[in-house]
Amino acid sequence: MDPGDHRDEAEHPAARVPDADLIRRARGGDREAFAPLVEAHLPQVWSVVWRILRHQEDTEDVVQEVFLAAYQALPSFRGEARLSTWLHRIAVTRALNHLDRSEEKIRRASQALEEEPAGRAGRAMPPVVAATAWQSRDPSPLKSLEAGEIRRRLAECLGKLPAAWRAVLALRDVDRISYEEIAQVSGIALGTVRSRLARARMALRDCMEAGG
Repeated sequence: MDPGDHRDEAEHPAARVPDADLIRRARGGDREAFAPLVEAHLPQVWSVVWRILRHQEDTEDVVQEVFLAAYQALPSFRGEARLSTWLHRIAVTRALNHLDRSEEKIRRASQALEEEPAGRAGRAMPPVVAATAWQSRDPSPLKSLEAGEIRRRLAECLGKLPAAWRAVLALRDVDRISYEEIAQVSGIALGTVRSRLARARMALRDCMEAGG
């Protein structure tokens, strides 16, 4: 075995500590135990918040809120659900609350959605990019123009969807989360999940076919 492996374990002992142990210690007020939990779940939390807000600075702010809220609520976490599911629920709630603020509605009504910034390792491809991932890596100028137009129209259409619809659409069609888990994460009935998803898909399709 490479001696460096031992050094890594010595320098980062929390990396080999089970989540349950870290949660127990963090619930007792150990901030150092909470740090590796944040590191492990950050990509997933960032992804779900980004897909709802689609704005880098707002996503950063809400992600910070999510982990602060999670740390403060850890004493009430009993482990009935997975930690990732619990964090998802907090992330969705905080992101939707952010969109519901009146000043946020006004600002977003006049602002086009932005594409996801590059360089965020561990995050899944955003819907705008995923929708055109079938394009060749070295497209012709005409294909580049067509792909750019599709991205622009898709961004506009996503922006027109109600936030609650967009959240369900992102969780199901991008993050591939089950209907049952979406219901649990979002705090809504399973039938509501299916209804919102169907309406979101239909509205998105109609908007795209109409040209934005």
